[in-house]
Amino acid sequence: MKKQERQNNKITDPLNELRTWQRFHIKLIALYGGTALFCLILAGSILYRIWIDNELKALQQRLLTIVTSLSASINADDITAVPVDSDKLTLFHKDILSRFEEVGVKDPDIETIYILRPTNEPTKLRFFVDYSKEDTHGNPGDRYDASDVPVLLKGFATPSVENTPYRDEFGVTLSGYAPVFNADGQSVALVGVDVKVSRIHQMRKQVLFIVSGVFGIAVIIIGLVSFAVARNVRQPLTRIINAAGAIAGGELDTRIQMDRHDEFGIMSRHFDLMAEGLQERAFIRETFGRYMSEDVARMLLDRRGSGMLNGEERIITVLFSDLRGYSTISEQLPPVKVVEMLNHYLEAMNELIDMHHGCVIEFLGDAILAVFGAPYYIADHSEQALRCAIGMRDRLRELNNEWKQSGMASYWEQSGIKELNARIGIHTGPVIAGNLGSHTRMKYAVIGDTVNVASRLEALNKELDSDICLSSDVYTNLPNNLTGNMSYRGDHQVKGREQSVRIYTL
Repeated sequence: MKKQERQNNKITDPLNELRTWQRFHIKLIALYGGTALFCLILAGSILYRIWIDNELKALQQRLLTIVTSLSASINADDITAVPVDSDKLTLFHKDILSRFEEVGVKDPDIETIYILRPTNEPTKLRFFVDYSKEDTHGNPGDRYDASDVPVLLKGFATPSVENTPYRDEFGVTLSGYAPVFNADGQSVALVGVDVKVSRIHQMRKQVLFIVSGVFGIAVIIIGLVSFAVARNVRQPLTRIINAAGAIAGGELDTRIQMDRHDEFGIMSRHFDLMAEGLQERAFIRETFGRYMSEDVARMLLDRRGSGMLNGEERIITVLFSDLRGYSTISEQLPPVKVVEMLNHYLEAMNELIDMHHGCVIEFLGDAILAVFGAPYYIADHSEQALRCAIGMRDRLRELNNEWKQSGMASYWEQSGIKELNARIGIHTGPVIAGNLGSHTRMKYAVIGDTVNVASRLEALNKELDSDICLSSDVYTNLPNNLTGNMSYRGDHQVKGREQSVRIYTL
């Protein structure tokens, strides 16, 4: 039974949808654990660097001392007496090699001691002698290319030492150099001493071993802490995620009610308060949505207490629609049928307006005042308004067929009206949009000349024998695939406006 419960929990646990590295407690552990491990690594690196630097400096100082003393003991005239390219091993060569060997035996770190002589080519040198504890060594007269060793070339002028171990065909060493001067102060050769870097390598291994040991212990401790944190975080997170999913699914009566005295407890209590607020907000929005546009209801709820009576100037497109012969039709229909027909018509038109991102400002009997671009901005509000108007015209044709089938059309057919048609006027321009009224009663409205012009264009359809009439302000904002179906109907004077309006019909 318990095994089955564990399997069910594994299936329903939303955390199972996440990969391990995506989970919060893993990220939390990675953050703090990673920071701790980073500090350990940084401290180990600094310690490593300090030890290595100190050892390197001590080795460099020893090198300078050895190579300087050796160069001072060499007779420059005896060196110049031997041709640079000579490959013969003289008694002088053997004497120097013997002295170099004596020094090398006393100091186990010394790998090689040698003398190099310059040639006519600045970076091409030749060996004079080369003492080496290994089998690899240079013979008198052998060439040596120092192009990649600027410190060596510097050694012909002044004692110098490498800052870092150097690799060449003779191996990896740390080298020091000192010039050999003749009586005239001219540098005729240099003495070089190479020492082993094995001691530095050994110290590097020791430091790395210590750091690795501390690092391993820290990983074990962090792993144990991770296990404890995972158990303490996973359960409340699962409950919160489940509750959030239920809220997102519309179950606004969901509550966590977690009895904990930590951050999760605080989160639980605030989550439950939020759920109560959302439940109340949803009820209010649903209620508002029956009496005004859902966009307006959402805006009112989002902007509670933040200047709700203030209006703002915006450029929008206004659509004004009215049914032809509505007065005659309403006389023929019983009041119940009038309401039934109007609700059917207005519901269909409202769906189209919502579909094209418009906002119904109000229903004036059979008339509809809608705006595009307010309360929420859309870039192509003129195009959306015209497409909505075309959709309203097509939908009304479908409604006429439905009313004929249901028998509703018989009421106005008796008056000689074959079918219902709507006149639509569309105009783009500036308006003042906002919540108007008092603190006890208000409405979202748009006011301005643009609204008046849209209303006049709707009425102008009667004179032009058209059903969709729009101004040039709308026309200039339309794509070519819409303007191709337009007819220019001249400039018309509209009531209440001194300037004429250029008119197009569909």
